[in-house]
Amino acid sequence: MSDFVSVAYAQVRVHEPLGERVLGETVSIGGAEPEVRNPDVIVPGAAPGRCVVIERRKSVWVVAPVTNTARFNGRPLTDTCDLHRNDTLSLGDAQIVVRDVSRTLLRVDIHHLVGNATIPPAATLATLAADDSGDEDVEIHPLDALRVPTPASRTTDSSAVGASSATSRRRWLSLAAAAVLLALVILPASMLRTVSLDVYPTDARVLVPGTFVVLHESGQLLLLPGKHLIRAERDGYFAAQTGIEVRNDDTNSVRLRLEKLPGKLNVDTGGVAATVSVDGVEIGHAPGVLSIPAGPRTVIVSAPRYVDYITNLTVAGAGQRQDLRVNLQTSWGALKVLSIPEGAHVSVDGVESGSTPVTVPAPSGVRRVQIAAAGRKPWESSVVLKAGETLSVGPVTLGQPDAHLTVRSDPAGADATVAGTHLGRTPAEIDLPAGIAHQVVLSAPGYKNWVRAVFADPGRKISLVARLEPVLARVSVRGEPAGAELVIDGIRRGKTPQSFDLPATEHRIEVRKEGFQPFKSVVTPAAGLDHTVQYHLNPAGQTNTAR
Repeated sequence: MSDFVSVAYAQVRVHEPLGERVLGETVSIGGAEPEVRNPDVIVPGAAPGRCVVIERRKSVWVVAPVTNTARFNGRPLTDTCDLHRNDTLSLGDAQIVVRDVSRTLLRVDIHHLVGNATIPPAATLATLAADDSGDEDVEIHPLDALRVPTPASRTTDSSAVGASSATSRRRWLSLAAAAVLLALVILPASMLRTVSLDVYPTDARVLVPGTFVVLHESGQLLLLPGKHLIRAERDGYFAAQTGIEVRNDDTNSVRLRLEKLPGKLNVDTGGVAATVSVDGVEIGHAPGVLSIPAGPRTVIVSAPRYVDYITNLTVAGAGQRQDLRVNLQTSWGALKVLSIPEGAHVSVDGVESGSTPVTVPAPSGVRRVQIAAAGRKPWESSVVLKAGETLSVGPVTLGQPDAHLTVRSDPAGADATVAGTHLGRTPAEIDLPAGIAHQVVLSAPGYKNWVRAVFADPGRKISLVARLEPVLARVSVRGEPAGAELVIDGIRRGKTPQSFDLPATEHRIEVRKEGFQPFKSVVTPAAGLDHTVQYHLNPAGQTNTAR
């Protein structure tokens, strides 16, 4: 006999003659196919392999044909059809009946039309009378057709002997009928076999549909040998049933477990539109009443701009209604932004949010606020917004726009400093606060410092080009042999000996003459001091010397 497990989301519960199974959200049905993966459910008389497929599509249960061998509600199944309660699918020698359907659970009963050997009555001599519950005592009554009619009196003055004869005949007929009935009762009763029952809940009603003779006793049934369908029912529970083949020994037993019907959970969010998930699966929307399987559940209520509400509760099930009051906490706040002058553009986290004065709803946390207006210096800052609060920003006084300074120099690469702030090497750019004067200083080795004062008018673009004045020093180049070619910093400067006024920076000096090794030197003259470079060229192959 088969046990029953808890109902899971997106599952198919299949009742078959040999028990009940819980399958996934896709179930194939067909005939057995040797050496090939069989369908999930095999029915007699169906073509080998998968004939139809039952599955859930977007929370709707449907049946789709694989072969053209099935009939749906009496018509050939040629296309996908939605499944509803009491729909009947005929396939081979079986009928599949939809017993119950919900968004996440489909229940079907599978009846085999062959192999159900039911023992007929020995003769139509008696009727079986039982109460509607199918429990306890069974009464057997003779059929009306067996009752011996009382013959009508021939004349009102019939003799006593005639009356006695009629009475005698009725007595003998009644005794004969009673003997036949007693034989009919004793014979099947002697064939009954005990079937032990293990049913939960214990007060569930136990039925044996389609069986002619059945006796109920405490914790057991008395049934004739053969195949029977045993079903258990109770208010607030899904019915459970299983097939059994009663044998002639005393080892027959049935175990049935009924699952509670879903409970009704009334989720009250105070009017906030929200989505409800149970155990991680979305099941509907709130506020409203939702159907939830019985047992311990984790319920999550989510709504835009609110913190998720999470709770654990036990759903009573069996159709009982429970109330859940949800007080959703907002996860957003508001920024009230003011500026002088008004009408400035406001953006929050880079999103345009209107013009001042303005109140901007925003998620809680660190928010970046920017305020900008034409002809004004923009303002930008980070603020911390708490959930459920309105934070005032401002009024922010927007200042005059900065002036923009661009500095270039000849030669380039001079160090630029504005108001004591080093900008780097020229060319350089900087924004200067408006309304005041700023001192610009450029400096480079071997050149005099260049200094200018500029006034930063609001929004003004200032461009400066500095021509740096070099600091000169006297450098003389002489040596042997005279008349050699002189090159200073890569530029030919004539024949030696010569003297030059050079900037007080590093210079590369080269003296060369055909047939001699070239002479090279680096000198850095100092301002106000004469510097002499003395060379001596050696013939090719010898090293030159210098003083």
